[in-house]
Amino acid sequence: MARERDFGPIQLADWLGLEPRDVRRAQARGLIPPPDIDDERWSLTLAKTLPDRIEEIVSALGGRGSGQASATAPAPGAAGSGFGRANSGKGARGRAFGPIQLAKWLGLENWQVPRAVQHGVIPPPDVDDKRWSYTVAATLPDRVEEIRAAVGDHPGLGSIKAAEHLSRRTQMEVERVDVQALADRGLLRPIAEFKGHPMYAVGDLDGLAEEQITATVRERHAWIAASLTTKEAAALLGWPVGKFEVTAERLGIRPGALGRYAREDVEALPDQPGRT
Repeated sequence: MARERDFGPIQLADWLGLEPRDVRRAQARGLIPPPDIDDERWSLTLAKTLPDRIEEIVSALGGRGSGQASATAPAPGAAGSGFGRANSGKGARGRAFGPIQLAKWLGLENWQVPRAVQHGVIPPPDVDDKRWSYTVAATLPDRVEEIRAAVGDHPGLGSIKAAEHLSRRTQMEVERVDVQALADRGLLRPIAEFKGHPMYAVGDLDGLAEEQITATVRERHAWIAASLTTKEAAALLGWPVGKFEVTAERLGIRPGALGRYAREDVEALPDQPGRT
């Protein structure tokens, strides 16, 4: 289940159509209550009490015009509940939404919008390949539950965090390369990417059979026992690292997993100390 929205100072200011400095001033004067989450963030429940008091807050701060933006600020409440009303003003249909703006409008987490595009439940941006037009965005509020069901309530784990998760689950030392090996074998499917790196669903990680994880970890240990790093291979031969790397490349000897060389390939090379 998705966590209820909350707001930092800048997010709350944007949501209310105020400037961040106005939020700070209003809080100092008691016009906006203190944050109720870890003394840093406002819950959605508390934030909902504020939009009806925007004019009062702006007037108390000296009648600044910063509050005028509230006329087009997203309405509080359930996802998309005020979408049509907030955009019914003149020029609304000319608006375009970036991914963060669209997430706020729909009551979604920021990561859920690009994930939903990947899953095909939100269409790709139709304005400069970066933003969504009002025409497209207006079709989405009624589909928020469908979108949430498609993308889930967790952004997923990268391979390092996934390995840590599996380690806690199995009490084994699972490493990032083990997660990658499981994916290479088709036992684990990425659900998305973040900056080019695969992300894995917690449910898929929990669905892996423990024997599959155990076998993968054991194969890694077996390979480490049967292989050498570049430095270890050079030391075994009594060569500088550079000589080993150049010689191995010339002879077509390539490193395997983890950048390690099979010990038998290294031992087959000539000129080891004591070899005649």
